[in-house]
Amino acid sequence: MPSNATSVWLPRVLFESALITVSILLALGLDEWREDRQDQETVEIALSNFIMELRQNKARVDDAAPFNRGLRDVLAQRYRDGDITSTTEFIDIVESYNPVVLQSTAWETALATGSVTIMEYNLVSALSLTYGLQSRYQQTTRNGLTDLMRPQNLSPEQLELAVYNSVRYLDNVTAMETELSVVYGEAETIILDAWARMNDATMKEAIAWSSPD
Repeated sequence: MPSNATSVWLPRVLFESALITVSILLALGLDEWREDRQDQETVEIALSNFIMELRQNKARVDDAAPFNRGLRDVLAQRYRDGDITSTTEFIDIVESYNPVVLQSTAWETALATGSVTIMEYNLVSALSLTYGLQSRYQQTTRNGLTDLMRPQNLSPEQLELAVYNSVRYLDNVTAMETELSVVYGEAETIILDAWARMNDATMKEAIAWSSPD
């Protein structure tokens, strides 16, 4: 009798257990898929912000670069000719230079929200390099201009040295602007490539889920 009872309920229990196991695995898989989709959406928003910000920053640098190179060339020529003879004239020339204001909101937001932790290493590395160079550029432009305009550097006795230092300063600034423009373009390419790979992976995943196999 016990043997017959066992033969009746055991298959049913095994079948129900299998159904429960399958349901759990499906639920876990669905949760993982949702998390992956949320991560991808988070990254896509961040990438969109990076593209817009880097393009805007590149445009600002490219717009300012020709004037800054021209100003450097003028100062360099006048330094060689020795025809800047007054502090007032020198100040007027230097004050015509306006440091470029660049944005880093997208990078700061990605760091604050943890978006960078779910991005590809090569992408994060490229972004870190780009924004690091941008930060050094802004620090150089701010600090260098402040040093040039210090009262002790603008005395008649220091005028020749001040002109020389301004040429060196603008040499450094214009070189960094050239480098920044290239790096911005390279970073955009890396971002777009990463975005394309993400979309390709999503398409393959969708096909796998819809496949009857």
